[in-house]
Amino acid sequence: MLVKHIKEMQRLLFGLTPKEVRRIAFQLAEQNKLQHPFSQKTQMAGEDWFLSFCKRHPEISVRRPEATSMSRAIGFSKEAVNQFYDILKVELQKHDIDASRIWNVDESGLTSVHKPPKIMAVKGMKQVGKLTSGERGKTITVICCFNAAGTYIPPALIFPRKNMNDRLLKGAPPNSIGFASETGWINEDLFVAWLSHFIKFAKPSLTEKHIVILDGHSSHKSLQAVNLARENGIILISLPPHTTHRLQPLDIVFYGPLKTAYNQDADNWMVSHAGKRITDYEVAEVFGCSYSRVANVDKGRSGFEHAGIFPYNANKFTEKDYATLSRKQDAVSDCTGPGTQQSSCSSEQQVSFFVKSSARQ
Repeated sequence: MLVKHIKEMQRLLFGLTPKEVRRIAFQLAEQNKLQHPFSQKTQMAGEDWFLSFCKRHPEISVRRPEATSMSRAIGFSKEAVNQFYDILKVELQKHDIDASRIWNVDESGLTSVHKPPKIMAVKGMKQVGKLTSGERGKTITVICCFNAAGTYIPPALIFPRKNMNDRLLKGAPPNSIGFASETGWINEDLFVAWLSHFIKFAKPSLTEKHIVILDGHSSHKSLQAVNLARENGIILISLPPHTTHRLQPLDIVFYGPLKTAYNQDADNWMVSHAGKRITDYEVAEVFGCSYSRVANVDKGRSGFEHAGIFPYNANKFTEKDYATLSRKQDAVSDCTGPGTQQSSCSSEQQVSFFVKSSARQ
């Protein structure tokens, strides 16, 4: 079961790290009520077990990344993009997917201390002030999802607290859901809860499957999430690292306008509620105003079209698109430049650093 899971995750660009394999091994043992010596504290199989597992299954192995240029390792490369399009094409054709059954989900952060807009001021003044809620705010994560037909799943909000209170969702878009997380960020359990929310509204099934495109964040890879998706006819496809700015519809057309609108609405709220601050209990209300203005059918359609996802267009990006980004990344790969201490870093060190960065993302 685990070998099959590893192979399938690799095929869909969700390559698992050794630590993630050890965690899933623990989950499988618990799920199937097998006796095991794994640690209940770390909820992972041990390193010795992992080495033995690799020996028992020589068809899989831990692959060391090639020592290649940084631009190829981290960038918007033609190879990575084509691999994504090839996987997408197979799933679109196999299940006869239409615009209403291909989705994009992503998380983004909102803060209770908004970024004030530009204002008119006396020329020559060194400092110009504008009232905000405070100096440092809390970050609330929003999970948004839409499809290529322009239909939206009601958003989810994750508040940085131990317990959820329904009053936190006052003024949120209709049918929104709220979660509590000590960090304010998504985790494996919350993603599973969001998947159940998605299933309720999108209604995928084994006879009419839906594709959900998302980034490779570790919270999206849990065994429970993947099993829930499979059981309900959801095909999860991961975007390659460092390509979301060009391949993720929500990043292309939605989150930028949403954050601009949120800052404007937060500023309006401060003017209308003189002497008050925007706290966790007001964020949903402000976000609700912004979301209702930005979430429209055209954004969903254009986002998928701009990414070449639907209508399917594997030739959306030209050699010029890849070359322009490669030149920028090649400049970074030279480290700081000749004559500096950092210029001596090797390609292998650079690749290792960015592979670790990708794993964290």
